[in-house]
Amino acid sequence: MSGTKGFDFNSAGLTKAKADKIWSDLKAAIVEIQNSNAAELRFEELYRNSYTLVLHKHGDLLYYGVKEAVKENLLKISIEVSGTVNAQLLEVIVEKWDGQFGHKLVMTMIQDILMYMDKTYCRLKKKEPVYSMGLLQFKEHVVMNGNVAQRLKALLLDEIHKERMGQEVDRLLLKKCLSMLVEVNVRDTEVYQEVFERELLQTTAQFYQHESQNFMAQNTVSDYLKKIEVRINEEEKRATTYLDKSTHPKLRKVVQDELITKYAMQLVENKNSGCVYMFENDKVDDLKRMFRLFSRVPQTLAHIRSSMSTLVKQTGTKIVKDPDNQKDPKRFVQQVLDCRKKFDHFVKASFNEDRSFTRDLKVSLEHFINLDSRAAQYLSLYLDEMMRKGLKGMTPEEREKLLNDVISIFRYLQDKDVFEDFYKKHLSQRLLTGNSGDRDHEKMMISKLKAECGHQFTSRLEGMFNDIKISRDMMNDFKNQQSKGGAQEADINVTVLTTGFWPVTSSDNCKLPAEAKEAADKFKTFYGNRNKGRRLTWQTQMGTAELLCNFKKGRRLLAVHTYQMCILMLYNRTERYTYAQIETLTGIPDKELRRHLLSLAHPRVKVLKKLPNTKAVQANHTFTYNQDYHSNLYRVKIPLMQMKTESKESKIPRSVLEERKNRVEVVIVRVMKTRKTLDHNALMSEVMKQSLRFAVQPLFIKKRIESLIEREYIERDKDNRGVYHYLA
Repeated sequence: MSGTKGFDFNSAGLTKAKADKIWSDLKAAIVEIQNSNAAELRFEELYRNSYTLVLHKHGDLLYYGVKEAVKENLLKISIEVSGTVNAQLLEVIVEKWDGQFGHKLVMTMIQDILMYMDKTYCRLKKKEPVYSMGLLQFKEHVVMNGNVAQRLKALLLDEIHKERMGQEVDRLLLKKCLSMLVEVNVRDTEVYQEVFERELLQTTAQFYQHESQNFMAQNTVSDYLKKIEVRINEEEKRATTYLDKSTHPKLRKVVQDELITKYAMQLVENKNSGCVYMFENDKVDDLKRMFRLFSRVPQTLAHIRSSMSTLVKQTGTKIVKDPDNQKDPKRFVQQVLDCRKKFDHFVKASFNEDRSFTRDLKVSLEHFINLDSRAAQYLSLYLDEMMRKGLKGMTPEEREKLLNDVISIFRYLQDKDVFEDFYKKHLSQRLLTGNSGDRDHEKMMISKLKAECGHQFTSRLEGMFNDIKISRDMMNDFKNQQSKGGAQEADINVTVLTTGFWPVTSSDNCKLPAEAKEAADKFKTFYGNRNKGRRLTWQTQMGTAELLCNFKKGRRLLAVHTYQMCILMLYNRTERYTYAQIETLTGIPDKELRRHLLSLAHPRVKVLKKLPNTKAVQANHTFTYNQDYHSNLYRVKIPLMQMKTESKESKIPRSVLEERKNRVEVVIVRVMKTRKTLDHNALMSEVMKQSLRFAVQPLFIKKRIESLIEREYIERDKDNRGVYHYLA
């Protein structure tokens, strides 16, 4: 056996007396530690003493002895803390807990000398480790002391209230005190919640309930949002600075419920300063602040979206129903673009391009744009004017933006086939009359339409451009050939249009003057020799001409329609004709002849004189060549009167309706050919899923089904009329 003072290495056994002696020495050392006299202690020797007690089965003596020693010391501290006045309570309890020689440090030092007991005895006996046991005792004897806990709670809440009212407080002291409440319970925050958190959340709700009521009564929505944003940021900073992290979401919810959730709808719908006011007065920053705050409570964003959607629909409905807009397509489209631009800016600048706001804006724009089917026609007319004037003088970025704006409206159209029909007509007029500002811009627009709707949508439009190019090359070859035969009496310029690409309606051809007919026949022969097997049909109703006319005051070059050329060429024979004579000699259809004659005899033109001078035209009315005609211009374009049409602009063009019938029938046949047998609802569903470039109604589909049954493409089931079978 060997040994040193205060430590026995005998492993054969340890008597009760020796164990008590060792514990007595250890207790004395623990008391010295508690009294801040640990500098003179030999911690290695103390560790060996505790090790010996545990090793020789005296763990109970050591553990409960330490527990009692800690308790005795904490009872002294408890008396001191409970006797402290309120003004110093927070500082004293924090000092006793986490000061230079506070309880945490004392328990850390005691833990160091009892480390072996923690690893063996405490684990085996399922006892709290020494350090945790010490913290729990501090909770029991100091924190939960009857004269401490309630005062501690009141002081902490009072400090927070002072800070909310703008006073300076010791945040570090608060942080240490609240950390103590969390740590003393070791494994959870029950003490923190009981002593502090529950009351904090209640007082916070009461504080902001009262303050929010005052804010709402005394401020505009904008000012209210500014004030609560400051308050919310203050609470966030307070939470991260000295509150426990478990309190953050709870405190945030209480504050947001009182300041945002309760008043969200009231803030949005405020008539004097709410969302509508902000939208109408371009309050981008205010809406951005509202969105930022409401995003904390995501369900409240629905109020802003609803307000925006309602306002967009109301604004759009006014645009659609405005009588001036119905007369001016450019004004209509521009106002739609302005509306979209305005609210799109809000979505981007105020609402952070949130998907739900973007979606709701799209739905709202689609709603009012499709209230009137004329929107598709108006957009085409807007583009027509834009392309006629050209986009010259603009930078590439400006041109791109302008075309993208048009495409953005096009996306909202349900009746894209109506737009296609009108756009095709307008484009053909621009190409045939040479009134397009720039062909590159036309092609740029078509490429954008192609990107939106695919090749099928623009194949005819691209075919029109191809015809123009081919015709230009063909005319160069024709003129080169004709020049070898000497000068021609009439110069002709022909554009060959491929059937199916161009919106050409069949019309009776007029009787061309001999000079024009000779030139036309020569080209027809040239074309036949060049393109074997192709048939050329003249569309005189689409042509133009330039005539050199003699008047008393000099010659003038008149730019006229082909029909007007046929009329004027008659006056090489005599100066006066009746309406009936002109109709017989030219073969021009009655309605067109009246329009062209009145255009030539219009008071602002007066190339012809009409007797009697009325708008009505009778068979015996005469038209005389006006030798006294004069214009300051050498080349004069004769304007053509517009034909009067029935007021059915909102109706879908007949050609589009026929195309729709064909498209829907093709889809029905394709589906039935694949599925062979389908019930009515399933067939309707399949057709509705197809991309048809227009809004198809169930009744329309039903009529097409009936038509296909009549033509024996499909048949009804004999036993169940709601089931269809495909007929091969």
